[in-house]
Amino acid sequence: MRKFIKKLMLSACSLCLLVACTEEPSPQQPESSNTSGDVRQQLDMYQNLAWHVVSLLQSESTPTQISDSVTTLIGSSKQLFVNLKEQLPECEESLNVMAQIAMIKQQHIEIENGGSQEELPKLPEFSAPSCYHAQKLLLNPLAVYTLTQQADLAQSDYQHAKLKMIDSFARIKQIEMIAAE
Repeated sequence: MRKFIKKLMLSACSLCLLVACTEEPSPQQPESSNTSGDVRQQLDMYQNLAWHVVSLLQSESTPTQISDSVTTLIGSSKQLFVNLKEQLPECEESLNVMAQIAMIKQQHIEIENGGSQEELPKLPEFSAPSCYHAQKLLLNPLAVYTLTQQADLAQSDYQHAKLKMIDSFARIKQIEMIAAE
């Protein structure tokens, strides 16, 4: 199983590198909106933070260290979800709810479960495949955060969490491809 996970991670990393190396720079469009640049920047930031979480999981860092990094990732994704509405208009309802969940979840984490917790809103049904990919950018880190709240993480927990975060990279590529159409 460990060899399979290593091969899977190597394949995912190789795929990301190949895609990045084969992409040709597109000519600058003078009428490009500021939001699309913001989205690109926020996707890059999300990806960098997600790689940091993966490296912590790879080195089997403490649950607290992983939890702190995931909290940063969740908090930084709120504005990404708001700005994605322009590129994924069919997902506006989902993205609004996701931004709200990210904000509420970050507040809960910062309070460290003190006081009363607001109930998280329910995500709407998928209106398009792009909405599924966008939702995974929130759901994967939330799953990893929940996993890190256990008293003791087993080897399989670290592997499961790594796979969740690696799945986020695939979702970023899917969103980029959909937005480019």
